[in-house]
Order: sequence, then C-alpha cells, then structure tokens
Amino acid sequence: MRKAFFLASLFLQVIALAGTITVHNTGVNSSDALVAPGAQASFWTLSAEPAGAVEAIGSNPFRFNCCYFPDTATAAWVSPQANGNAGAGGFYTYDLVINLTGLDPTTASISGIFGTDNDGSIFLNSNAAAATTCFACFGAPTTFTINSGFVAGLNTIHVKVDNGGDPTAFFVSFTSAIAGGGSAVPEPATILLTCAGLVGLLALRRPIAPRR
Repeated sequence: MRKAFFLASLFLQVIALAGTITVHNTGVNSSDALVAPGAQASFWTLSAEPAGAVEAIGSNPFRFNCCYFPDTATAAWVSPQANGNAGAGGFYTYDLVINLTGLDPTTASISGIFGTDNDGSIFLNSNAAAATTCFACFGAPTTFTINSGFVAGLNTIHVKVDNGGDPTAFFVSFTSAIAGGGSAVPEPATILLTCAGLVGLLALRRPIAPRR
C-alpha cells in the first residue's frame, strides 16, 4: 500500500513540474533569430504613441543600435523606425502578448534585462504601478522580475519608452519564464518518461528471493 501511494505521489509531482512560458526577445524574426540591422523585427507591437507620431499602431519596431550597450546573440535594440528616429517626442509603448493557457498564473515568474533610450519602464497587464523603471539606462542593462499580476490565458508585457530626442530605442532579453503546471495535460513524452521511471522504481524495490 505504501509503495502504491509513493509511486502515485511521484507521478503527480512529475505532472505538476513547472512549464515554460513562451516569450520573445526584441530584435528577432518569427523564428527567434536576430534580424539584420535596419530590418523589421517580430512579436513586439506598438500599442500607444504621442500625438503627432507617424508610426502605425500595431506595427513592429526595427533593429537599431547607434551607441547603446551591445546587442547579444539572441536579442537586439529596436526603434520605431529603421534609422533610429521616431515620429514625435513623447511616450511610445510596445507590447508582447504571452499565453499562460494550461499553466498556473499564480506561480508564474518572468525575469530578464532591459534598456531604454531615454527613460522607460517594463510592466504587466497595464499595471504601471508595478513597473520596473529605467532612467536613460542605455549604457548598461537593468534587471527585472515580474512574479505577480498574471491571469489565466493571454497576458501582455509592456515596455513604455520616453523619446526625449532622437534617436530612441529599447531592448528586452528574457532569462527565465516559468509557471507551475496548473491543469495542463502532460505531453506524451512526459508520460512515457514518467512511466519508465515508475517501472524502474518497481524493479529496484522488488524483494530479492532468498537462496536455497
């Protein structure tokens, strides 16, 4: 009886292991590979802009780095226009939509680094009060962690950038994005690995017959 309870508990623990939240750095294409300098990137979209701006709401930014901390192999600085300029001075907001379907939003946590030119902030689901702010932080990256405010299903990460004078750009690179399993159905490969592990445990725990 104890053996059955132990194995059942182990199986449930495997099912409840943390899952990965799909996120996307700035400056990448639809395959998460860096685009060329001056090329338009994917995933992050413009959601708000100052009066007089010429960029289209819903458009994607362009890869641009004039003089900021270096791009990496997986993330790059992006700007409203390919030349690093913007249509107007003021605040531009870019959004990244993430999906927590099948994951437990109360256990979600996302971390990374970001930078903005000029001042900026990163926050979740329009909750600007919980933002990590950044003041002209283009010489060195600023770390951030978002571990509250998530909801089931779709969520939105916002980066708000104040263009105090051209050029202007922002950078986001995620280092961790996880959440508990929630009610997610495990992948077939997970089930097979779990079953294999249980069989192995049964074999190890099988009593050895006494020699005659």
